Amino acid sequence: MNNKYPLLLSPGKIGSVELRNKTIMAAMGMSQSDNGFVNQATINHYAERAKGGVGGVIVEVTCVDTPLGLNTKGMLVIDDDKYIPGMTDLANAIHEGGSKAFLQISHTGRGARRPIIGDQPVGPSAVAMPYSYMMGLANETPRELTIPEIKEIEEKYAQAALRAKKAGFDGVEIHSCGYYLGQQFLSKTANIRTDEYGGSKENRMRFHKEIVARIRELCGEDFAILIKIPAMEIGTAAGISLFDGIYYFKEFQKCGVDAIEVLAGKWSPEAGKNEAPDSAYKDCMAVILSLLMEIGVFFATGKKKTIPYIAGGRAQNPVAAEKALKAKKCDFIFIGHGLLAQPNLVNLIDENREDEIRPCIGCGHCIDHQLQHGGKAICSSNPVLARGDNDYSIKPADNKKHVVVIGAGVAGVEAARIAAMRGHKVDLYDKDTEVGGQMNLADKPPFKDNFKLLKPYLERQLELTGVNVHLGTEVSKEDILGMNADAVVCATGVIPSMLKIPGAERAINANDVLAGATTGNNVVVIGGGSIGCETAELLKKQGKNVAIIEMTDTLASNTGKTNQTILLSHLKGHGVKLFTEAAVQSITDKTVVYKDKDGNEKSLPADSVVMSVGNKPNTALYESLKDEIKEIYNIGDSNGGGIIPNAVYDGYTVGNQL
Repeated sequence: MNNKYPLLLSPGKIGSVELRNKTIMAAMGMSQSDNGFVNQATINHYAERAKGGVGGVIVEVTCVDTPLGLNTKGMLVIDDDKYIPGMTDLANAIHEGGSKAFLQISHTGRGARRPIIGDQPVGPSAVAMPYSYMMGLANETPRELTIPEIKEIEEKYAQAALRAKKAGFDGVEIHSCGYYLGQQFLSKTANIRTDEYGGSKENRMRFHKEIVARIRELCGEDFAILIKIPAMEIGTAAGISLFDGIYYFKEFQKCGVDAIEVLAGKWSPEAGKNEAPDSAYKDCMAVILSLLMEIGVFFATGKKKTIPYIAGGRAQNPVAAEKALKAKKCDFIFIGHGLLAQPNLVNLIDENREDEIRPCIGCGHCIDHQLQHGGKAICSSNPVLARGDNDYSIKPADNKKHVVVIGAGVAGVEAARIAAMRGHKVDLYDKDTEVGGQMNLADKPPFKDNFKLLKPYLERQLELTGVNVHLGTEVSKEDILGMNADAVVCATGVIPSMLKIPGAERAINANDVLAGATTGNNVVVIGGGSIGCETAELLKKQGKNVAIIEMTDTLASNTGKTNQTILLSHLKGHGVKLFTEAAVQSITDKTVVYKDKDGNEKSLPADSVVMSVGNKPNTALYESLKDEIKEIYNIGDSNGGGIIPNAVYDGYTVGNQL
């Protein structure tokens, strides 16, 4: 037993299912199935987390009713016996890793989109899903379910649970949070029925009570039933109050549920002006909801709760998790994105190797790439996630080489560490005096606290893998040729672009501002991509009067949807002036002259002008060497990487090719 975290790493029980510790992998959609079937990528993904030490694995949201219940095209499915063999392989792989296996079952209801399901969505009532920045989605008005249809869907949930049991799962989790059908029945804004399935809290809960009773009838007492529900919802379209949540928690305890995963919901089109995105979330920020529900249930019944609550919210920090358990704020800790970033997170904690944990930086690409772009979840920290078959094995190199890597940004460090792990001798050079590259600027704007966690990880990995690091060392073509390297990897990043307009020499580049350059009081930022908008927010926080001029109709378009909405809410809320579809014409001593979308020429006062009009790949070194060196690679931003996940994946791929 690890004495640092005795509660976190001690066994726990959910129903009759005993877990080796009190960590649970939260269900997170990956959208990597083969038309709903479990494939090798799915098995590898969950097997790696089970081998990594987590106590229980809740497999991602799985559809009980196709096509109407689908969320994404890559969603897992269990509405037919034909899915049982693959699910059996998946449950076996999780068990072989030492974890207990639970399957999250769900119907998307009014959240299902016509391009995916091929029909009008259905819901408890004909009430459209409103836009919420937390999910970045709105939807068409659904068709109201009839009572026979509700009964049929209830049976589909129960039959899905039975299939999960036949496949070897230890239990199921009913997904009734977010924009899924279970939540819709519980919500008085989504469910405005006047029959036995709507109106009162008792009626709104009938859907769940009947599902739980039927699952118990089919699967017996030794099969765990978990439910994931919001303690409450907030926002303009919130439908579950704090008192509703307390009632639901009390009733679920009485009706035979073995554990409740506690979250909160939010239905707001915009964030508050100081609301934090994932990149600034605090550790274990949601465990307070669990304690709140426990207190509420006690006051409602006069008795302590009798089933465990599972809580978390950015819970990859074992100190915070142990503290939450010690304070009895919850009974189990769910870990989500932390396990996407670091599959063997729990083993590293148990082995006192916390400094090796690859952090989740809260960039939001995992969610955005899946829900907004119809792809698979990807990660800025973990290059393997949802790439190929999720194979984490690193094969030793057949021929050991001397590898020179130029550039210690995320792509270069990843290439260097993987190459070194495979047995190559690696020298890493960077003209800067610290590793991180663009990440050393990306963590400077407000609400980017968690980005700062990546640099210590990169430094530790270079140390552990034995890479020879040469910082503050700019190398030329001649220097590299003189090293007699077997392979060279160029990861030389980008060069900031500048507009060719009169007065452009007056402008300061956004990167310089992020690095600490000072400005006057009235600042105009030219370019409204993510860097321009984040720089504007930083300047506004410094007390400046700030305006952004962007030539397209969208600001921060290269940011994940949720983070983009929060960032724009900050800018608007704090009074940053925003001008889109505007083209800058010139910069004078005191103004920026631009044309609006109608061609009218206007100007803005400007003591300082900040240029943020994109970057171009810095390929000069690569171009000078590509005909001189037989094995040479160009990766990351210098190869047009664009976003952090792509740069890291570039480095990982090349490291394995060397």
